[in-house]
Amino acid sequence: MSLVNDMLRDLEARRAAPGEWPLRDSLQAVDEAGAARRERTERLRRGLIWLGAVILIGVMVGLMIGRVVNGEPPPLFAPEPVVSAPVVAPAPRVLEVLPQNDGRRLLLQVLLDSSVAYQRSEESGAVSLFLPGVQMGAEPYQGRVQKAGRSLSWRVEAKGDGVQILLVGLGEQLQLSDRLEPAGDRWLLWLEVPLQAAAEVVEPAVEAYAPATAAPVEVEAPMPEWASRPVPADKPRSPTAAPAPVAKQPIVELPSGPPQVRIASHQADPRTQAHQHLLEQDYPRAIRELEALHASHSGDPEVVRWLAQAYQGAGQSAQLLAWLPAQVRQYPLDVELRMLLARAQLQSGAMAAAVATLSQHAPALSTEPGYHALLAASYQQTRQWAQSAAVYRRLVALRPAQATWQLGLAIALEQLEQPAEAAKHYRLALQGQGLDESSRRFASERAGALKEPS
Repeated sequence: MSLVNDMLRDLEARRAAPGEWPLRDSLQAVDEAGAARRERTERLRRGLIWLGAVILIGVMVGLMIGRVVNGEPPPLFAPEPVVSAPVVAPAPRVLEVLPQNDGRRLLLQVLLDSSVAYQRSEESGAVSLFLPGVQMGAEPYQGRVQKAGRSLSWRVEAKGDGVQILLVGLGEQLQLSDRLEPAGDRWLLWLEVPLQAAAEVVEPAVEAYAPATAAPVEVEAPMPEWASRPVPADKPRSPTAAPAPVAKQPIVELPSGPPQVRIASHQADPRTQAHQHLLEQDYPRAIRELEALHASHSGDPEVVRWLAQAYQGAGQSAQLLAWLPAQVRQYPLDVELRMLLARAQLQSGAMAAAVATLSQHAPALSTEPGYHALLAASYQQTRQWAQSAAVYRRLVALRPAQATWQLGLAIALEQLEQPAEAAKHYRLALQGQGLDESSRRFASERAGALKEPS
């Protein structure tokens, strides 16, 4: 190629004639320098491309090695999805129980680490609150308060899958108010019980049903539901018998020398132990121990009351009815023994006997309204409507907001053919406190049927 180029350049330089080289017109010299430059450029471009590919492959291999070292899968495989474990909130806990007693009230502050829901149930002489899902330590909190010859026991303990708060005592005068409030990042459950001796009583409703008619209806007043319920263990009243004198101990001279230390296991007082079994509703064991105490301490009216409560709690009505009348005759002024006997008589169907029991030695209504509420309900069982209405009038005058007493008065007035007055007290019962759902429904139906004039 170089020789041909030299020939062409020579011909062009000599400006040969047209016939000197017939191929001149069709051939031209090639620019060898330019071609060489272009070839070098092409080789350089290819080299750069190859170098870039090598660098790229090296980077990719480095990344793959790094992922393997760090425990990550190579990019050729899709990463497995990460499933996070569900977050389980810790169970609420009772942190502390703080009791306060200023002589007028018992205040329990239950400190919790979070807000909780709780269920409340109550009957005469006992209130229970259950906090499901709440935890606390194995050791319970407990205490006892005495006021005016009566006492109130309280206990906070783990029970089942939650925590139970139980208050027992004061008989018919136990009233508890409760509320849950935030306290910073904690929560406080407030429980307050008045300790006044003349506290008013909330008596269960007397359920009665009658057809919806404006004419007087003979209401078959059934035995109240609370008359058949076991009465929770109450706390002692002032005993009527004087305590036994304490025998003087002889003076014993101690021997000289170093003192001797004796260690003996503590034995609980049998009386306290029997009462604790009653509070725990272990009625068979309480009955065995209280019967033994009664045999050896027949002059202790408190043991008599506890044994009567144990008989009733265990459902031993026959044993109670055979044994308790003699005890009532021995302690004729003991209000609680009379109420226990009357409840047992109502439960067994002896309505007239219950009225006779409660009519004798009745205490003042202002101090024992629960006693008179039971008497008014017993009058209705024997269809003594006028006597029942008279007692209920005195009760609602003492406490107009007590709905169950308003309902009992309305039933008696309807049987005495006083429909307007009866409708008025049915409506007052609906505005008061203490009615269950069935009693509210009955009061509403009767108030609508009697159509109290405006």
